[in-house]
Amino acid sequence: MNIKAVATDIDGTLTNDKRIIPIQVISALRKLENKGIKVMLVSGNTLPVALGMKILIGLSGPVIGENGGIIFYNNNIYKYFDKDDIEKEFENFKTLNPDVKRIYTDRWRETSIAIVPDYNVKKVKDYFIPKGYRVEYTGFGIHISHIEQNKYFGVKKASELLNIDCSEILAIGDSENDIDMVKNCGFGASVGNAIEELKKVSKYISKRKYGYGVVEILKDLNLI
Repeated sequence: MNIKAVATDIDGTLTNDKRIIPIQVISALRKLENKGIKVMLVSGNTLPVALGMKILIGLSGPVIGENGGIIFYNNNIYKYFDKDDIEKEFENFKTLNPDVKRIYTDRWRETSIAIVPDYNVKKVKDYFIPKGYRVEYTGFGIHISHIEQNKYFGVKKASELLNIDCSEILAIGDSENDIDMVKNCGFGASVGNAIEELKKVSKYISKRKYGYGVVEILKDLNLI
């Protein structure tokens, strides 16, 4: 197995349920970078949040935000979708459901929108999916995006920037929006707290949860 890059989700994968990244996880990611294995952060969160994480941890790979909708690499931004039509549809949804609220970081979101995680997921899916949109629940938000937009789409675009193949990428995640990425990259893994749907498409499932599970995966695959 020739792994040239690691694509990992952030919230619930590198972080715990309180969104804290253990020091051991940061150390492991830096060891990857020191070996020449680029780490790509692949998040449903906004680009500014994920980019700040990349800088503070000390990573060199592309940053993929909004579930594959936008990428930052080498001081360039690559935006693949817009959200004008989603915004209009959300206003219609809000008219029918005035209690709906968007997460506070939505002010920086450019290609999708996200609703607070404690809202009625079924209600959102029942409205937006028949209209041709993608709706994914991550535990940290309910994400509404274009149907073609997913993390694997973003990883494919990022792999082109790195001039590597997706078969050379290890993908790690925990949630619904990680399924495409974990299923289709060269080696897909999930942490111990991952949802069952993701575990079913994973080649490796860590015994430990959250970031400690990421460290376990990297060690067992002899990457660190």
